[in-house]
Amino acid sequence: MMRTPAFTFHTNPTIDRLILSDFSFRPLENYLKKINSTSPVRTRMIDELIKTLQEYLPGNRDSLSLLPGPDDQSLFDLIYLALSPLFACERNCFFAIASPLPGKIHYCTSAFNGLFKNGMAKAKIIGGIDPELNLLNEYKSYIYRLILSQCYHFSFQILEPGHYTYTNPETGLEEYYKVNIDTRFIEVAVTGELPDVTMDSIINAGPARIDPLTILEKILPLHFFKLSGFAVITLENITDAFAIDQIRNELVNHENEEHIYQRVIKSLTVLSGNNAVHFSLKPLARLNNETIVDINPKIYSFMMDLAEQFEDEIMLQSLFSSYQENPLTYYFSSANNAGNNFEIPIHDLLESKKVKVYACLPLLFKQKVVGILEIYAFKEVLFFENILAKIAVALPLLSQLTKNSADHFSDKINDVVRRHFTVLQPSVLWKFHLAAWNYLQKEQEIKAGAAIESIAFDGVFAIYGAIDIKDSTLKRNDALLKDIHNMLDESIRISDKLISAGYPVEMVRTICVKFKSKCQHAVTLKDEIAILNFLRLYLKPLFMPLTVEEPDYLAYANAYLEQVGNGNGASHANRCVLEQKIAQLNVDIMGFMEKMIDDLQQLHPSYVKTFRTDGIESDIYIGQSITPRLKLDDGKIRAYRALQLRYMALIAKYTTQMSLLSTSALTTTQLIFAPGTPITITFRNDEKRFDVEGADNINYEIIKKRIDKICIKGKTERLNQPGKIAIVYQDTDMKTEYLRLISILQDEGILRENVEVLQLEDLKDVFGLMAIRVGI
Repeated sequence: MMRTPAFTFHTNPTIDRLILSDFSFRPLENYLKKINSTSPVRTRMIDELIKTLQEYLPGNRDSLSLLPGPDDQSLFDLIYLALSPLFACERNCFFAIASPLPGKIHYCTSAFNGLFKNGMAKAKIIGGIDPELNLLNEYKSYIYRLILSQCYHFSFQILEPGHYTYTNPETGLEEYYKVNIDTRFIEVAVTGELPDVTMDSIINAGPARIDPLTILEKILPLHFFKLSGFAVITLENITDAFAIDQIRNELVNHENEEHIYQRVIKSLTVLSGNNAVHFSLKPLARLNNETIVDINPKIYSFMMDLAEQFEDEIMLQSLFSSYQENPLTYYFSSANNAGNNFEIPIHDLLESKKVKVYACLPLLFKQKVVGILEIYAFKEVLFFENILAKIAVALPLLSQLTKNSADHFSDKINDVVRRHFTVLQPSVLWKFHLAAWNYLQKEQEIKAGAAIESIAFDGVFAIYGAIDIKDSTLKRNDALLKDIHNMLDESIRISDKLISAGYPVEMVRTICVKFKSKCQHAVTLKDEIAILNFLRLYLKPLFMPLTVEEPDYLAYANAYLEQVGNGNGASHANRCVLEQKIAQLNVDIMGFMEKMIDDLQQLHPSYVKTFRTDGIESDIYIGQSITPRLKLDDGKIRAYRALQLRYMALIAKYTTQMSLLSTSALTTTQLIFAPGTPITITFRNDEKRFDVEGADNINYEIIKKRIDKICIKGKTERLNQPGKIAIVYQDTDMKTEYLRLISILQDEGILRENVEVLQLEDLKDVFGLMAIRVGI
């Protein structure tokens, strides 16, 4: 044992001024006199301790309230022996005697002293709380627990006590210790009149959101009280329990998944107590109940990384497939080359990386593998089985964690399908859930024949946008004409070769020439079908006589005719190139559109429908009925229109720049239709899509379907032009709003100054349309 005066827990002087306190042995003497022991040995020890206390500084009974001097080691030793287990190992006994306000240590064991001399420190509090303030609050909580217990005889837990961390110099790993304070030898004295306090008065002293310490300081000022005696402090190693708690906390953590797994791995390392042991934790899932997929490639797996290095993905899939069917713990040790439970020998891979010991544990949820835990080391580890036993306590938590990852992965797959392939977007999904719940309730009530309710959203503002590829139909016709001419030219060359070889195929050549002459400027669908049928049905049989004489040429001709028949290859080269360009441009435009949709949803949830033609069209619906719990005002609606206009301008600028890079590049036209009055959209259960109903609402659909080819009033010039954005509207309020939005983009250099305000030709049943057109 040892004396360590001036050994302190804290350095905050505010703590020492919280309350009057004196170190004293008198409360211990009073406590011992109250003990009724039936054990003779225990009775003799108590009597000896009381006698020693009474003889302490002879002739001065009041000296019991004085601080002990340097020659009082035996008294402290006696107290230690009385309060400690008889057979406790001193190397692991963390015991100390401190002042009533336990900041200063007067006596402690070597083990206790060694922890603090080697860097034990108060653990940092998560959440940005000031460490000094948190320590001060912990001391206040400690004092008020004493006061409420001794003066009012009830317990009131205010703060959870914190813990201390210690880096073990042998392992380099953190250990965690809980501070237990024995307050039996502390007496609370009242220096004034004791306030009348009940548990109800504490609870009702202020709103629930007010800090309990603030309430207690108000009704029980600390200057009314004084502490005397001493506190006994013991430290409890809670490393294993703390590591498990940390893993448990991560189950409800919604942060970045990779960071969660990193912290869990750190907790597993702490739990193992050996820094030579490494861990990897990998969630697994099956897609469509078949192929095992890597849910998150950013989450490290030792075996997966090893398989990738050796380019042995097939082996890895086979390994995991068999693992799903027979989930046994796999163990490998280079010392005895034992433990290979898999049919596939992976120990060669492990030995190639100089792995000395390896274990792969299945993580099961409802008897299905949801992940794997890998434990490995690059040097021999003694008592590796003991580490596996310690880790086994965490396996249920790890199974739940990897199951959460698999569920999250499934949710993401469903979300992508919902966002890109169905109409049930998150913004409107709530109403479908409500309708489904109502349907289930009705079904339970009437047992059969329940009808699903109609889903409709009223008062919705619509914004239509279309990016169309200019003259795509003409370009397709030109490509078709070139491909047909190429096929006919090749057929004529094949016929010439057959004629020169003495085969009577003049009629075939004549028909090919006639087809080419007929299709000089355009090819109709009827002509295309006739040509392709002729080439397949009449030209190919003529090659059969060449089978013996020129097999190589026959192979070439057959390959050519196969291309003609299946719609690819050289015979469709121009059309393929054009379709690839259109597809790539649509992909690029869709990239802008997806970013726009994300920004719109961040601004305010809405329902957005996109669909491809020769370009991309979109319907944006925003309304209070879609988001009843989020306030939608005119400012957000204007911001929506501004954001859509900005992205349309960015898309137009991009496609214009791309067209300048190549003479064969595609150009686009940009069109916006913004009706000023809200509409109603209804989900059609039979067609599984949203649509408009009623004359006023259908008017919106009629206009947006007809304005793509609309002309300026009194002219033959179309409104839609490459390098420009056209905004169609019906009332002057829209004109004022969009002119202001255009001026903002003009100031940013995105749009040109040449703004045109135009009247548009009347359409069937649609009159008075106007438009703004501005250059990019």
